[in-house]
Amino acid sequence: MPESSIEPSTELPPPSAVTANDGVPVSGSGGEAVTREAAAVEPVAPVSLSGVREASSSAEEGRFAFLARAGEVLASSLDEPTVLRELAELVVPVFADWCAVDVVTPSNQVVRRAATHRDPSLVPTVYAIGERWALQENGSQGMAHVLRTGEARLIPDVPEQAFLAAARGNAALEETWRLGCRSVMVVPLVARGRVLGSLSLMSGTAGRFGEQDLELARELARRAALSLDNARLYGEARQAQARTARLQAVTAALSRAATEDAVAQVLAREVWEASGATRVAVLALEEDGLMRPLRVLGYPEDALASFTRPPDGTDPAPRREAKWFGTLEEFVARHPEGAEFARRQGPGARAVVPLWGETRARGLLLLGWPEARVFPAEERAFLEALAHQCAQALERAALYEALRERTERLRQALVTGDMGTWRLDLVRGKELRDAALNHMLGLPAVDSAVPVGDMLERLHPEDRPHVEAEFQRYQRESPGFFELEFRVIRRDGGVRWLHSVGQSFGGPDGKVTELTGAMADITRRKAAEERLQLLLAASRVLALRLDDVEEALPEVARLVVDHVATGCLVDLAAPDGTLRRVTAAHRVAEHDARLHAALGGTDRGPAHPALQCFRTGEVCFLSPLDFNRCDAVSTSAEHRALVDRLAPTSVLSVPLRARGRTLGVITLFTAEPQRALEAADVTMAEELALRLSVALENARLFHDAQSAVRLRDEFLSVASHELKTPLTSLILQHNLIGRALETAGTPGPVTGRLNTAQRQVLRLTALVDNLLDVSRLSLGKLSLERAEVDLVQLTRDAVERLGDVFAQARCTLELELPRTLTGQWDALRLDQVLVNLLSNAAKYGAGHPVSVRAGVDARDEAWVEVRDEGIGIEADALPRLFGRFERAVSERHYGGMGLGLYISRQIVEALGGRIDVDSQPGQGATFTLRLPRNTAEARPPPPPKP
Repeated sequence: MPESSIEPSTELPPPSAVTANDGVPVSGSGGEAVTREAAAVEPVAPVSLSGVREASSSAEEGRFAFLARAGEVLASSLDEPTVLRELAELVVPVFADWCAVDVVTPSNQVVRRAATHRDPSLVPTVYAIGERWALQENGSQGMAHVLRTGEARLIPDVPEQAFLAAARGNAALEETWRLGCRSVMVVPLVARGRVLGSLSLMSGTAGRFGEQDLELARELARRAALSLDNARLYGEARQAQARTARLQAVTAALSRAATEDAVAQVLAREVWEASGATRVAVLALEEDGLMRPLRVLGYPEDALASFTRPPDGTDPAPRREAKWFGTLEEFVARHPEGAEFARRQGPGARAVVPLWGETRARGLLLLGWPEARVFPAEERAFLEALAHQCAQALERAALYEALRERTERLRQALVTGDMGTWRLDLVRGKELRDAALNHMLGLPAVDSAVPVGDMLERLHPEDRPHVEAEFQRYQRESPGFFELEFRVIRRDGGVRWLHSVGQSFGGPDGKVTELTGAMADITRRKAAEERLQLLLAASRVLALRLDDVEEALPEVARLVVDHVATGCLVDLAAPDGTLRRVTAAHRVAEHDARLHAALGGTDRGPAHPALQCFRTGEVCFLSPLDFNRCDAVSTSAEHRALVDRLAPTSVLSVPLRARGRTLGVITLFTAEPQRALEAADVTMAEELALRLSVALENARLFHDAQSAVRLRDEFLSVASHELKTPLTSLILQHNLIGRALETAGTPGPVTGRLNTAQRQVLRLTALVDNLLDVSRLSLGKLSLERAEVDLVQLTRDAVERLGDVFAQARCTLELELPRTLTGQWDALRLDQVLVNLLSNAAKYGAGHPVSVRAGVDARDEAWVEVRDEGIGIEADALPRLFGRFERAVSERHYGGMGLGLYISRQIVEALGGRIDVDSQPGQGATFTLRLPRNTAEARPPPPPKP
């Protein structure tokens, strides 16, 4: 928000308390601190030092609970608007009267993305203030200062006179004061060293915020900034994924485009849809330097004549670098010779992207937008990639054109890979291959003529049926173009991927007499696809085994040998600092069994790549492998014999590192006839090692967290038991004192205070019992003692014991119970559930009647219904009503730890029953307890719910 030159007040306001526990300090009319329950039923007592300490501890626990809840809420979504909205909703009205979240755009503009107010009708006003007050990230005052420096601002007490004087004539400041701006905090949202925005917190109470609140706001802002940054990274990843998918689709579409017009149509359509441009023009560059429009969208017809000359004026050859113009003025400043033409097209951003092929520029891609904009680096790279693919497609279209003009043989030369030509003479029954194609097949590099069908014999068995059917079809159709990808087996046993394009030609009688084409080696591209598939598959496997990653390692090793390597070994660091072999895999079943038999061996020599990698923490890559090193790799004859049988030709060992520690090593090796590992495999292996390391570290942290939870539950159990002993003694002493006072006949103030102390001790005992029950539930130690129980009598007893509670709450009680209702239940635990339901009805339905009904349904299930006509429950709070430490109302007006309904539901489900709730705000709530009467019909209890 804008800020005038107002200095913070020198008087520090009292620290506020934000907590979800009972007995939260609140300000009384005289400024003293009292608990909510005590303020309602007890006179104010002098505050002792221990009370202050307890209040401070409670406030600190409240801050931790608030931050924990904030962390859960902010981490629940990766959508940026959702994160910002939930951040704003977190602090109002618990922490501030109203707040605003402003973010910095890529153009250094500050935009209000989320706002909330205690009064929902004023939320549009908060947004309107942000729209009327345009801020720059590099400003010098108020929020701009926070965005520029990353330093939080706190004004505990905003002087009214100074503020109103500064706001005179400033509509935004006047609206801010009207909304409630007596105490202000502005904290930056900082992530990875960058200021992403700011969180502004306002209170209509002077002195509301202090240093403790500022620290809490900073921590909240830090967590929110991390969530916002994660959301943006997630959005960028999804955009990158979408761009990758679109590039793949474009690649497929362009591969089917055989003419310049088809290529231009694909490019214009994809760019139009992907960039949001309203004007797109694809221009081809002729040999004489003139431009020829191939596809024009959004430009008027009179603009076509202007495209015959390049936009750069006299320079006929476009440069390699693309040009990006955010505004019309920027384009005119850099290219005044095209100012008139540009102005006729209207304002907005422009881009000129050259279509550079392998050797020269093939044309230009012109883009136009109706508004000014900023071009992110990802969008530039995406459009340049599209342009590059279009240039390649144009070159391919030119080659196809040359193919149609020739009648004998097709010869193509590609700079980026091996390619050979072939011709199938069906009249003479000969298959002609050039030297390059024979070289790809592992044959002597000479032109050859072999019988028809020799090429089909060299196909991989899995690809032969499909390719043979396609070639037979092309032999019947003329003329026709075809394109196929398949695998061939070289003479040395190696497998290569080939991409074949060709055409069939017919004779005078119309029958196909010749097929001619070219084949390119695309093994590298297929290898890249295999690497990507390996990483995706490994990620899926690791994601499903968070609890025990080591069990997933054999499956990961099998994926490695199925995709990129002949064998894979995985070693992890042992507690004594040595390497232990965890799993191994090999493509050949015989060698796979040998590797598994040698898992426990420790006879690796000092020159073993895995040991070197583990010691140094660096990648160890040996390709080709020097067999003279094998002596130093092994320390036993058995291990050396195993290495000789495997006969590796290349070995790659990559460390598994996390948080500065080496967790282990993953080793890949290849053997004949598989190709040797190369530099691209090193990058892939490092990425795989990174994912394995993260999974191993996450599994360790997961187990540590489980251990911490178990220790916490055990501590709660022990602490609750230990607290029960002094509380029991204290209750006994209170009873003895009460009897002594009755005997002495000295009633008076002492008796009243004793009664107050007894009620507080009983309340503390109930809280300890709840904590003990929670610990038992978490540890799975809740025991039930089933016996014949009359549910009606149990209900009447609970109602009778709570008579004073209903009288104090001014609730009339209506009972509609049968004479008896028996079943096999735990009487003590069932009484605890009934007391919780009745207490809730008295608490939230104060001043209204409460009805209690019971009966048996058609399925012979006993039911008890407790209905109040109180405040009711919001619909969005119903799903979490029975959660641990969950509350459906503000703790400011109602006490409790949020454990009663949680414990009740766990007890009822352990008895095989359930609790249903039906409620609407302002119309009360109805809780229905349903229990099977027969033990044999009881459902098994579910695991404890958090």
